[in-house]
Amino acid sequence: MGSSPPPPPDPGPAGPGEAGDPVALLAERAGAGHPPTLAALDRAGRALGLALTSAVDLIDPDGLVLGGTYAELAAWLLPSVRAELADRVTVRPWAPEALRSSALGRRGPVLGAAQTTIRRIMADPTLLSVG
Repeated sequence: MGSSPPPPPDPGPAGPGEAGDPVALLAERAGAGHPPTLAALDRAGRALGLALTSAVDLIDPDGLVLGGTYAELAAWLLPSVRAELADRVTVRPWAPEALRSSALGRRGPVLGAAQTTIRRIMADPTLLSVG
């Protein structure tokens, strides 16, 4: 008669959920002390710090907030990002505490987008199509 569906792919050493939420998987692996993950997050933090250096030197903000998925990985990214900023910012001395993670975590960008949309509709209710 009919053939049965193939078995689901083996999730491997990462366990279930790997494909569903890669950021959570990274955080889980980093939290477990997985050396390749920790090394990758260190490199990512250094690259992010290098990129942010240009923005800091250009606009000289009082501080920076890592939001979205960066906030969930902040425990591992912040040390490297802070080190790069401290070494490379030229506009003035950069204080490590001037970089922090968002308390909103991954929800921050979504909440910001929703709030922007609500403000636009409140300013011009004709933007809301009805019917």
